[in-house]
Amino acid sequence: MQMKTFVVYSDIPAGKVDASAYVLAFPKMLREAKVENVKYKTAYCCTLDGKIIGEFEGPDKETVRSTLTKVGIPFTAVMEATKV
Repeated sequence: MQMKTFVVYSDIPAGKVDASAYVLAFPKMLREAKVENVKYKTAYCCTLDGKIIGEFEGPDKETVRSTLTKVGIPFTAVMEATKV
């Protein structure tokens, strides 16, 4: 299975956790849900507006979207990306 890169725009649950703690939980959330076809790579926290931009790998956009929903990572957009 060929893995593609996806950029995910996510909202931090306001007032519940800080950005760093939330991002550090991503790998554990995927592991506990026994997800094997979507991988967390890295994230950037934009703490002033409560947004996280995460990088994930997966076979296709719909698989990434459904996986994030399954594990409870809220997101506003998932886009396939290519490093330039």
